[in-house]
Amino acid sequence: MASLDLGAKATVKWPTAPDTGPYALAVKKPDGTTLDPAPEVTGYRESAQAEFVPPMAGRYLLSWTAGGAGAYTDVLDVWPADPQFLIPLDEVLTGLRLPSNADPAKAQDLRLYLAAATPVIEDITGPMLAATKTYTTWGGDSAVVLPDLPTEILGITADGAAVTAYVPDLASGLVYAGTRSAVTVFPGGELVVTYRIGSAEIPPNIRLAARELVRFWWQGGMQGSGGGTIRGVQQDTDAFTPSGYAVPRRVIELCAPHQQMGGFA
Repeated sequence: MASLDLGAKATVKWPTAPDTGPYALAVKKPDGTTLDPAPEVTGYRESAQAEFVPPMAGRYLLSWTAGGAGAYTDVLDVWPADPQFLIPLDEVLTGLRLPSNADPAKAQDLRLYLAAATPVIEDITGPMLAATKTYTTWGGDSAVVLPDLPTEILGITADGAAVTAYVPDLASGLVYAGTRSAVTVFPGGELVVTYRIGSAEIPPNIRLAARELVRFWWQGGMQGSGGGTIRGVQQDTDAFTPSGYAVPRRVIELCAPHQQMGGFA
């Protein structure tokens, strides 16, 4: 079945259930534990189904059995509370010239494309969606290199004790120990840096870039071409992000004002 939003009721089916029951369904949650009690299975043969409300986001393993007469395995993906969409689904529908009441199956599929577009766009621009993150390392050095470009350093601790003497260089993702006039070293032990990334507002050019990327993928998938370019054989209209994603050059151009360091092919 299609992905489900967290908090919604899942209706899962065994489309090839045998004639002989009784039917049973075991649901393994994303944390590895089994849903207890197990969902009640109703119906018969191709109408065999069960309902339950997934308690957490992630992938669920669905294991069907029929009294020793057969077995069937499927999975269910549950969206996180924040799917990390750069733009609303309505903007994607507008870009594809689809009505707001488009086929629900198409709309659900487009949400997957929309979620997939975020890491590709952020590979070009760096973090765009606002979030608070922590980075754990070991002290004893004069600087910490963060894995993301931060917009703000919220605090640093060394073995749980607050570190107040530090100088952030947000443009490079470096945090120096000490002061601007006297660089020192961070205390030894476990060093935890809490910082902010992204922005509370997605700039218009990034919104257009996300819409264009989804359109490129969607139309390529529907027409059986495009979206499958690989390095060395790309078309003149395609380019590659620093991590190697193939995207239209128009996407790169739209992201240019917010482009992070890194080359494009």
